[in-house]
Amino acid sequence: MENEKIKIFLVDDHHLVREGFAKMLELEPDMEVVGQAAEAKEAIALIKKVNPDIVLMDIRLPGMSGLEATRRIKEEISKVEVIILSMYNEEEYLFEAIKAGASGYVLKDISKEDLTRAIRIVHSGESLIQPSLAKKVLKEFAHLAGDSSGEHGRTPVRGLSEREVEVLQSVSNGNSNKQIADLLKISETTVKAHLRSIFRKLEVSDRAQAVAYAMRKGLVE
Repeated sequence: MENEKIKIFLVDDHHLVREGFAKMLELEPDMEVVGQAAEAKEAIALIKKVNPDIVLMDIRLPGMSGLEATRRIKEEISKVEVIILSMYNEEEYLFEAIKAGASGYVLKDISKEDLTRAIRIVHSGESLIQPSLAKKVLKEFAHLAGDSSGEHGRTPVRGLSEREVEVLQSVSNGNSNKQIADLLKISETTVKAHLRSIFRKLEVSDRAQAVAYAMRKGLVE
């Protein structure tokens, strides 16, 4: 329902960090923090009880890591979406988070506005990688691809059209479907159709996997 709040569960081993995020998110009229945990096993048990929409997961936890916890959550409670909170802007952590099933990856220095936007985007069924991180990784992979893939460092993969590459580039910049539609002057329905085609051609299941694939192949800059 439209008036239902987004239920959020926080996982971080630092009490002050959790409390800070909780106080910040509780100020949002459409968000509610329904639980907190300091370590992964406790988090998984509580998440099964309180049934949140979104889990904000610290990547570093005592015992089981945030990545392994994400894998377990997605295996056992697949409808819960996980956003990884990380201090690391290295691409290997991003790829591991995507493989684990995370729908979002943001750095801990993210602004309140960008974090709440990320939560709303992921809750709407989309995936999000913090643009500042995506741009850094994309730049590195575009450079690597340029050493071996010919003109402009672009690798034509599985028949993506020019428009599909534009949509994929915009997704990698962290834009929502509506923002992509506005930027490319097409309808949201057309954006969704392009995304379905991209997923089929790249043999991936969601936006985050498509962006990760594009990074590896140098499809986007």
